[in-house]
Amino acid sequence: MKRFSKLILTSLVLLVVFSTGCTNTENPAPNPQEKPNPQEEEPQPPLVTQSLHDYFPLGEGSDWQYKGEGNEYASFTREVLFVEGDKAQIREDNGGTVSASVYETTENEIIRIFFQGEEYEETNFLNEESNDSLVILKMPLEVGTKWDEPNGTREIVEVDATVDTPAGTFENCIKVEIQGEYSTLFEYFKEGIGMVKREFVSEDATVTSTLESYTINP
Repeated sequence: MKRFSKLILTSLVLLVVFSTGCTNTENPAPNPQEKPNPQEEEPQPPLVTQSLHDYFPLGEGSDWQYKGEGNEYASFTREVLFVEGDKAQIREDNGGTVSASVYETTENEIIRIFFQGEEYEETNFLNEESNDSLVILKMPLEVGTKWDEPNGTREIVEVDATVDTPAGTFENCIKVEIQGEYSTLFEYFKEGIGMVKREFVSEDATVTSTLESYTINP
């Protein structure tokens, strides 16, 4: 009788072990250390949300000095002479000639609406009839924004460019590619400062103008 009872007990133990083994085989317990590998994604450039005013400040009395390389006229100065509403006039002097430009800032564009190639007096042209329509910057300020100009196209190709200049190193600059028929021009704009570098590239020449010093007025 005892032998029979022992045999039954042994059979039950084997049955339980066998059943448990089958269950674990079909539905293994999850390993808390095992985590699915997320699919890697390419980093996306940051979206610039500041206004156009931040990248092309036009406070009266603001000025910029640029150091040139590659051409005797690559060095130049800019100064904001007059401001009225959304219009501002800039005087640019490259040592060979002095020009006058009037810019208008809208919600979506910064436009040069007037240009005079030689103007050695400080004449106010803010209310002159428009003779130009060159868009310098355009919303949205993000990679891929592209627009036409009289001699080619302009396109924002970077919004996180780093630019080294005599005035310092500037990060998160907007880089605009200006594509012409025979040459390419790059302009770099920094928030709160404006243009920090201009680079002209053709088949046989590279001319750069980089920011040397500046004064920004509100």
